Amino acid sequence: MTAPTVPRHGIITSPGHWVRKRLFNSGLNTVLTVVLVPLVAYLIWRGVTFVFVTARWEPVRNNLTLFMIGRFPRAEIWRVVAQVVIWSSAIGLAWGAAVAGAKARALRAGLPYKEDSAIAKARRNGAILAALALLLAMAQTWGPLILFGVSFVAALLLQRVAARTPAPQVPYVWAAVAVLAVGGFQIVSGFHGTGWLWIGIPIALAASRLLGRRDWRTHRIRRLASLSAVVGVLGVAYAVYAVVDSPGVGWERWEGLRLNLLAAPIALTLAFPIGMGLALARRSSFPALRMVATGYIELIRGVPLISLLLMGQFFIGFFLNTATPLSSLTRAFIVLTMFASAYIAEIIRGGLQSVPTGQIEAGQSVGLSPWKVTRFIVLPQALRNVIPPMVGQFISLTKDTTLLYIISIAEILYIRNIVHAQAEFRAFGIAETLVFVAFIFWSITFSMSRESQRIERRLGVGVR
Repeated sequence: MTAPTVPRHGIITSPGHWVRKRLFNSGLNTVLTVVLVPLVAYLIWRGVTFVFVTARWEPVRNNLTLFMIGRFPRAEIWRVVAQVVIWSSAIGLAWGAAVAGAKARALRAGLPYKEDSAIAKARRNGAILAALALLLAMAQTWGPLILFGVSFVAALLLQRVAARTPAPQVPYVWAAVAVLAVGGFQIVSGFHGTGWLWIGIPIALAASRLLGRRDWRTHRIRRLASLSAVVGVLGVAYAVYAVVDSPGVGWERWEGLRLNLLAAPIALTLAFPIGMGLALARRSSFPALRMVATGYIELIRGVPLISLLLMGQFFIGFFLNTATPLSSLTRAFIVLTMFASAYIAEIIRGGLQSVPTGQIEAGQSVGLSPWKVTRFIVLPQALRNVIPPMVGQFISLTKDTTLLYIISIAEILYIRNIVHAQAEFRAFGIAETLVFVAFIFWSITFSMSRESQRIERRLGVGVR
């Protein structure tokens, strides 16, 4: 065995050898082992005793639906069930599309592509699988288990199908993902208003691309065909929605853990392009643009999120004087987006500064415009370098969604108070409900962290 392949602690031949090499290999390590091992064992024993012996989980078990979806109208709960299935399908389809795209890129680069085994995926997402198992074990009916099984099978089948999609067809799969994502939202909020536009855009773009790839006699005819596809699809979507016109349950009624799980992704999806624009504006050579971006970032980052949430309830209505007053949840989403965009801007700015100047000069030397240098040289490297802090911001914002409790939005911590306001659970189970909420958030954020580590290893962040 050559020197670089020898493990740092030498070759381990047995468990006893591992203990001596890792725990008792020096005087200091021996003392730390003697002190910490009994302490950790005692804490684990106390924790296991609490969870499995002394704790009273009735407040959680009897109010599991309340914790998950809050006070959502029970007569409309089928909408939530359909949303879970549709969004699970969208996740499976997106996963398959990502795999198909990665295979195509590896093939173009002449590199082998190897997907992680099912065991590796399960180990990486073990925490969130444990949380799902806990929720299913606490359910008092078969409904959640059936819902989980249907969602899992749908996601798995679509993932397998999408992963075998040829590279030229992958954009159409992403269009299908967008349609499912919007459809999953509208199955709850209703098919009315401007919903036709949001579901029509991805279909129109896919139709335009499909027609644009055909052989037309002239470029002008190709453009007319693409434009006709866009207008036709949007017209059909408008007509369908005008006929259906089915109102649903507004998102101001979204509560519980479901609200926490949706608030962070929605805010980050909206905040990312804003943050990127702010980061580029802060490095711009135009003084006015730079001053506006810097002022926004420093102002938002300098105010606590709680203060922003409270101020948003009063001032957003003043600045956005709409005919229909915005709901508290919409104002909270606006504040979360503004807050996240300021931090994302600083994260991306750090990534932009990490790109060597020689890379920019090389792009300029071959005649690329400033925008093309930023688009094709700087941004890909900058975004790759900021994956760890970006995931950290995502984790932080996921936990910050519990602050919506301050403005009386019924996220999961607010629901916990409702549970303990019930006469039968007023005097006990207080620690148990806190442990339950903490475990749910830990499992989500820990799985996100493990996935981030996998992406970092794949991309070689910090290595090259």
